[in-house]
Amino acid sequence: MYDLDHSLRALAAQPIPAHLAMIDEAVFAGLEAHRREVGAGSRLMGLAGAFALVLGVISGTLADASPAIAQPLSPFSPDNPLAPSTLLDVHS
Repeated sequence: MYDLDHSLRALAAQPIPAHLAMIDEAVFAGLEAHRREVGAGSRLMGLAGAFALVLGVISGTLADASPAIAQPLSPFSPDNPLAPSTLLDVHS
């Protein structure tokens, strides 16, 4: 039978490899590179969001400026603007 405790004690008795002392620099360099990549991506997403906001405001102001006429929405109204018969109506 495999004894995990025995294997862990044997591993603990082994000397620590010397190259593990240099791993800290590589880990910190990788974290710094990841931080730079994330920062560049967040700036790009912020720029895209600002562009979308400006584009939406501009397109909203350039849209037809006629006042909207509110129609009551009732499922039982004979002139319901969202009825399937009116949605499928083709205006030529």
